[in-house]
Amino acid sequence: MMLLSYPEAVAKYGSDYQLKKAIITGSIFKIRPGVYAFDANADETAELFVKYDHIVLTLASAFYYHHVSDYVPDRIHVATPKNAYPIERPNVKQYFLTKDYYDVGIMEVKQDDHTIKVYDLERSLIELIRYQTKMPFEEYFHVLKNFREIADKMDFSKLTKYARKFKSYGKIINTVRNSIM
Repeated sequence: MMLLSYPEAVAKYGSDYQLKKAIITGSIFKIRPGVYAFDANADETAELFVKYDHIVLTLASAFYYHHVSDYVPDRIHVATPKNAYPIERPNVKQYFLTKDYYDVGIMEVKQDDHTIKVYDLERSLIELIRYQTKMPFEEYFHVLKNFREIADKMDFSKLTKYARKFKSYGKIINTVRNSIM
């Protein structure tokens, strides 16, 4: 399913007027302000990435993406820079991060015909440890157990490099040594 931002839709149809005519005829659908699709049933996660190019999947959404959790998140968990506008949608949980933390471990993934950003496996483990007390007990240990099972796929030198950027470096490294390795 192809999603277009407003500037992309205007470029495709030549003008705002022509875009509005295409919406009336049903050749393109306005999903939300600034987001257009050729199919009326647009994927909400993809639509978020068209509208907000600065979001990154984190926590439960990243765990589910990386297959370290089989809990389907009840909301889409996204990280944004601290100065970003709030995303006011009931199904989105937004975490505001300082630039030092936000940029660490972002990977871009091509999915269908759009690109999403998600924290890589190592950064996702750091997020799990950082937010341990804010997660349900059983979910935390379920995801931690799954990280342990895929430890051979992780780059521990990259994880250590990432961890050095966080105030909770000691806690992160101790948890990795005691629970993952």
